[in-house]
Amino acid sequence: MRVLSVLSAAIIALTTAFAAATASAQAPFSVRDQASDVPQSPAPQVQQRLAQDEANTVAPTAPRTRLQPSAPVAAPFDINQDGTSPVLPDDSDEEEFSRPSTTVSPLAGGRRPGAVVPVEAVSFEQRRALNQLLKDDTTDVRELRVTLENSDDWVDSVVDRPIVPYRTLRLDGEIAFSSWTVFLNAAEAARGGNLSIAFTNSVLVLPEASRLRVFLNGRLIAETAIDSPDRTKVIALPVSSDLLRPGENAIRLEAEMRHRIDCSINATFELWTRIDTRLTGFSFGGGRIPLIGLADIPAVGVATNGATRLRVVQPMGNNPANMDRMLRAVQAAALRGRFIQPLVEVAPDLSSAMPEPGVLNIVIGTYDMVSAVTDAVPSDGQVGPVAAMVDNPRIGPTVIITGPNQRAVDTALARFDAPAIANQPRSAIVATPPWLVPDGVRINGADTIRLSQAGVETINFSGRRFKTHFNVTLPPDFYAAAYGEAQLLLDAAYSADVEPGSRLSVLVNGVLSTAISFTSSTGEVIEDFPIALVMENFRPGINTIEIVADLETEADAVCLPGGTVPGRDRFALFSTTELAFPDFARIGQLPNLASFATNGFPYQLSDGPVRVRIGGTAADTVGAAGTLIARVAVSRGASFPTEVVDQAGPFSRDGVIIVAPLNEVSNLALETTGAARAIPSNWLQPYPTSPGAEPEGLERYDDVLRRLRQQLRQEEVRLDRTVAAADEAALRDVSVDQRGETQRSQERWFDEVTNDNGISRLFSNLFQSVKNAVNFNVSLGDSDRLAAMPLVSDRATLMLAQAPAPDNSDTAWTLVTAPTAGLLSASVASLSAPEEWRRIGGRITAYQLDDSQVQTVPVEQVSYLATLPLSFTNLRLIAANWFSINNGIYAIALIIVAMVLGVVTWALVTPLGRRG
Repeated sequence: MRVLSVLSAAIIALTTAFAAATASAQAPFSVRDQASDVPQSPAPQVQQRLAQDEANTVAPTAPRTRLQPSAPVAAPFDINQDGTSPVLPDDSDEEEFSRPSTTVSPLAGGRRPGAVVPVEAVSFEQRRALNQLLKDDTTDVRELRVTLENSDDWVDSVVDRPIVPYRTLRLDGEIAFSSWTVFLNAAEAARGGNLSIAFTNSVLVLPEASRLRVFLNGRLIAETAIDSPDRTKVIALPVSSDLLRPGENAIRLEAEMRHRIDCSINATFELWTRIDTRLTGFSFGGGRIPLIGLADIPAVGVATNGATRLRVVQPMGNNPANMDRMLRAVQAAALRGRFIQPLVEVAPDLSSAMPEPGVLNIVIGTYDMVSAVTDAVPSDGQVGPVAAMVDNPRIGPTVIITGPNQRAVDTALARFDAPAIANQPRSAIVATPPWLVPDGVRINGADTIRLSQAGVETINFSGRRFKTHFNVTLPPDFYAAAYGEAQLLLDAAYSADVEPGSRLSVLVNGVLSTAISFTSSTGEVIEDFPIALVMENFRPGINTIEIVADLETEADAVCLPGGTVPGRDRFALFSTTELAFPDFARIGQLPNLASFATNGFPYQLSDGPVRVRIGGTAADTVGAAGTLIARVAVSRGASFPTEVVDQAGPFSRDGVIIVAPLNEVSNLALETTGAARAIPSNWLQPYPTSPGAEPEGLERYDDVLRRLRQQLRQEEVRLDRTVAAADEAALRDVSVDQRGETQRSQERWFDEVTNDNGISRLFSNLFQSVKNAVNFNVSLGDSDRLAAMPLVSDRATLMLAQAPAPDNSDTAWTLVTAPTAGLLSASVASLSAPEEWRRIGGRITAYQLDDSQVQTVPVEQVSYLATLPLSFTNLRLIAANWFSINNGIYAIALIIVAMVLGVVTWALVTPLGRRG
């Protein structure tokens, strides 16, 4: 028995080594250099050798940097032009490469990086070790493992330029990617520095077969093992000025993960890599580089929470005129800076200001008043209007808008205003820039796009569950939610290893739209295979399309030791796959908060200013209004002319946006928007507060984010396949339309009791359609007809409600309210995050700050607004969608038309007949 055990162990070890070597020779991703359009893949022989060494190594040794060959055009990991593999450095030996952790590409001037030296930092040594790791001006690639779960706030200020524009970033599954852009000014790009990537991962990730790849401006600059489940792994990559460029720099992270022991598709849900946003970013030798001029505003960047804080100081106080100046200034700053999530803070002075990543100060006022706040004001402000940025080392980058008098201040503000940028061409290196919504390909009608245009290149995949996604953006007056189909013309291939019955699914906004099965047992190359995507799953604004393939093989069912490591490619998705949209109807609908979040619809239809009612002068309320208006401006790509008003009542025929805590909202606004019948009951009581214990405003939002990080870490520790298999997005979007649930329940029971295929059921359907049509409001927008609406959750901390204006159905009143001013500021800040903002919709949206849940009340009574000149084609498409929604009326109309046709036919044919 002992001999058999030894033989079994030897066979398992050989199988694992052989599988790892075979897998490493296969490139799981076919990456294409966007600049040169040259395919890239790891050098097979070198990678095979590394994988063999990893599989045979028992005790880890100090990893060394793996040099990659230098070539003028080819990618760092490409095979030589003659088809041979790159040659190892002359001084390399077997021991030096026995346990590689991070591989890097050649850096500036072909200089060779030194060894990767992992350092373990704990307790009080962490800060010193992190600073040394990130600030050293060296060509060495360095690694550090730290424990950050109970770290102090100092971690947020270690990196000079955080770069992740999201609150949290997690890469899930066997393959995943995320891409965005980072703006560097000329001095930052010329100096170069260190790019740090920090992450932790699931304990079930197999480190020998799992890799995280880092791309900078389309070039693969590093590849590291995903091997840090218990602590945070930080890698510092020296980047030279040759790799950076002034302006937009594209960052892309790709994760390839394999399970330790399980070959099933369900096991892929247990794989994840979480990027630590606090320690991911650029660090420069000598510290932060000062910004010069207004053109450098985009280089303010983001903080570790993915947002940019605009701290506004107005010495003249919060009167309507000054609040209007603040709204104009934060819109211009957000657009100039390309900030995807601007958070506005209104401060009395700059006494607490200090240089922080992702913070821009804005000071507005006359020269005398501004001089009392800061000594950084340009002297030209004494004689004329001035709009300038001064990067003071004590308070950080500050925009000064000043002049000798109020008229000069308004002139300076007009100079600071940003031009419309929604239709400006994007950089060729940028796939999906996150700073500007829409962050996907625009679709305005009949159009066809390739996946390569949406940032998805050809992918060769050897795992079990393939998943990728891309975004398309539809206009705010998109009206095709009940008819028509888009087509995905699929170019793909699957191997003979894939068993028949494996399927490919396409999801639109998290909803399964189409699923097809693979039928061939010998593999197949698919070209222009049409997959229908029903239009009802699309919505105005950003739409995410996911392509998922579950690939089952006989080897996975057996799951021999080493069976989870990459083998032969099973599936390929080609970038020539196309998405073809049909022509669709274009007409605006009120209310529609999704269109409001997309580009401020319907307020952009008016030539006049948008009236904004800000309830009270509390700093949190004014800041919440600034955050909302700036976020809508970013979505639109252009600023709104605004006019802050004391009351909304006198503007019953105009569009008004109302931002106020509940006690500052008038009964007219509550009744008009329908919010009066949806306010949670606990909002009407004294709202519980704990002065001094619970932070308010943006400080409370920061506190929520800290708790969110802790909760995510705890959830990831407890993560199992039963939890991960659930669709997270579907669980978060909760409909509160209780009457809709009741109606569906009634219809189900009616079907079961009465056998719905009878003639009585047909007439019942027709009767119900006529009843709905009678109640269907096409243009009047009569708010008195609104039925009693359900209450939203008592845990809601914010509510958005929209309805046509009291005396004008061609515009809208939009209410944004919360129980207190502090919750209003914190909740609007949280809702403005990209992943939350796109979930706004319906006639009412409620938001819960603590758990980021969104509740929507769908629209029942609609007013239509013409957004384009009426044409026969558009009218036909509008009619098709309307009749598809009201199919009972369509059936009645067909019967009536048939009867009229019969009568007319009888009347015409009768005189021609024989008379006796």
